[in-house]
Amino acid sequence: MKIGVVILRGVSVFRMLALCAIGSIVLLGTQFAYSQSTLESDVDNARIIEMTHKGLGDDVIIARIKASATKFDLTDDDLAALKKAGVSDSVVAAMIQSTQLTSAKVAIDGNPVQVRTIGEQKVGGRLGHTISLGIMSVKNKAYLQGQHASLIASRKAVIEIELPANENIDNYIVVEMDDKGDRREIEIGSVGGTVGEKVGIRADRIVRTSATPLGGRRFRVSPVKELKKGEYILYSVGSADFPHGVYGQGFDFTVQ
Repeated sequence: MKIGVVILRGVSVFRMLALCAIGSIVLLGTQFAYSQSTLESDVDNARIIEMTHKGLGDDVIIARIKASATKFDLTDDDLAALKKAGVSDSVVAAMIQSTQLTSAKVAIDGNPVQVRTIGEQKVGGRLGHTISLGIMSVKNKAYLQGQHASLIASRKAVIEIELPANENIDNYIVVEMDDKGDRREIEIGSVGGTVGEKVGIRADRIVRTSATPLGGRRFRVSPVKELKKGEYILYSVGSADFPHGVYGQGFDFTVQ
């Protein structure tokens, strides 16, 4: 009997030790998961205040802001609350700077669009220029590879754009591109002919639009008339850098 009792107690002790070990592993796992989720989550006002109260220096907090996705509320009342919580002016300034765009943000029919760089060029019309003894011009064309854009828009496309502080909404125009089967082209200039040298997008390929302010640096760009089936690009005027082989930038879309 005594031996049985000793074994039972031994089993109980081992069971308790096993349960303690499992509990420790679960606790560590939970803490690790929490720390990971905290590390990967957006940095917001509450997180900044928390880091400040933990005694982290300005350089550390600013580095975290630059390395993370942020979601700050920065009205006058929010700034006052941050100041009251002890957040330094340097950190608040970094929070404000993190919300400033460095490039335009565009959505078409509610779908985000990535900027495309037009880095290809071809020359057309050389034969006609030669046969016509210079009367016909030689056209410089830039193009994007691919038959269609990845984004399909409606014929009443709604383009919403948020601009950086140094850009103007008038610098963005909707251009109808020429469908060439395996690529989409825009004419960026011509040489020769009766009118001499011309640089820029052809006027007859520019779609008439109206721009409506939405507050701040946000605008809605709408075609005056319903778009016809074809290939288009919201082109950034002045984005070309010809010496470096960049023939413009924009946000392409297809209307079907």
